[in-house]
Amino acid sequence: MKKHPQKPLKIVDIAREPLEKIPYITAASKGAGISYEWLPVYWGEMLGLPGELDALIIASDLQGIAGHENVGAEGVVKGPQRLLGEELAETLVLLFQIHLSDLDPAKVMVCLCGDLYTDPAKRGSSGDPLPVWRAFQRNFGFVTGISGNHDLLTNDGEAELGSAEGIHFFSEAGMMMCGGLAVAGLGGIIGRADKPNRMAEADYMKRLRQLLRQSPDILLLHESPEVKPQGLPGNPGIWKELQGASKLMVCCGHIHWDMPLAELDDGLQILNADGRAFIFTAAALD
Repeated sequence: MKKHPQKPLKIVDIAREPLEKIPYITAASKGAGISYEWLPVYWGEMLGLPGELDALIIASDLQGIAGHENVGAEGVVKGPQRLLGEELAETLVLLFQIHLSDLDPAKVMVCLCGDLYTDPAKRGSSGDPLPVWRAFQRNFGFVTGISGNHDLLTNDGEAELGSAEGIHFFSEAGMMMCGGLAVAGLGGIIGRADKPNRMAEADYMKRLRQLLRQSPDILLLHESPEVKPQGLPGNPGIWKELQGASKLMVCCGHIHWDMPLAELDDGLQILNADGRAFIFTAAALD
């Protein structure tokens, strides 16, 4: 694939306080019932956003059921359940209308880094994230992304994503162009290859090296690298492969970082979107 000339993307600012917090519930750890959580949505600015795009939305690990009110007295979830990602897509539309009304949602690209499903009755459950993809497709111009280790698309669902207008789902590692940006994606995690959305470490690293040789502008991973110099947890093998990949923006999730953005001296930026969502618009300096 021939890549068009493109100034490197560079995040220059992320607001300290979120524009919005979306309430949701999820299964608490160690079988402790329901946990009541909030998904923060941050606004930020970046250099290098091409003129074809008004904004870039990045999110990962939206493992929740929207709302706090649909839990009964005994901690049993009642009534219709709406995945957090579905609620996020519609909330973002409202935030654009209120705060960014001069921007066109049809010129917004959404990057989803996986784990978009949850079952509030069982922590770590896996299931179908298709409703989240559909919600973003209805509301924004282009949606791309990967599977996390808890996303289980059906054959029909994967076929729908593969044929739908305005969507590019990376069912396999690859790269595509959107709005002048070269976007690469590698879903799943390193693990036992007989389990869904997992692959042996050697196979994962081979695919990662192949993508890096194509010099994408954005690389979507589910599994985060370890950034040892900054004390950020993740996979050390992925971190090793990223060395020398300057002027690249990596978007990932799977494991939470207290600080979402790691910046390296060579220009590499790693945005951890685990349990967070970001709206990036063009920086005034651009």
